[in-house]
Amino acid sequence: MLGRPLGIMLLAAALLAAGLVGIAGLWAAWPRTANTSPLAALFCAAWSCAYISAGVLTWRRSRFAAPVFIVAIGLLTFPLSRLFPGGQLFLLPSFVIIFFLALLGYRYLRRKSQPAWE
Repeated sequence: MLGRPLGIMLLAAALLAAGLVGIAGLWAAWPRTANTSPLAALFCAAWSCAYISAGVLTWRRSRFAAPVFIVAIGLLTFPLSRLFPGGQLFLLPSFVIIFFLALLGYRYLRRKSQPAWE
């Protein structure tokens, strides 16, 4: 089974799928008229770059996969801040759940990464 743990394969597949969703969002949010703000397109471009790079680094079991995973998960706080304006972002249960999942994913990726000299 390609010599990779099942968790690594599932996590890499989920991150790559989220990156493809970001590319689809970039295509949908691309400004086609002068009245359209490019902020959504820029966010979708950052989203797709972060998630695709996290997926590739996770698949390769790189030691940089864990920090890139944290950056990719950290991008979730921007849409949450737009959904809940008013500065109550850090008190939301969804932020706590995202933080908990990011911490578990970080620890898993640090444990399963390849050593630097292999």
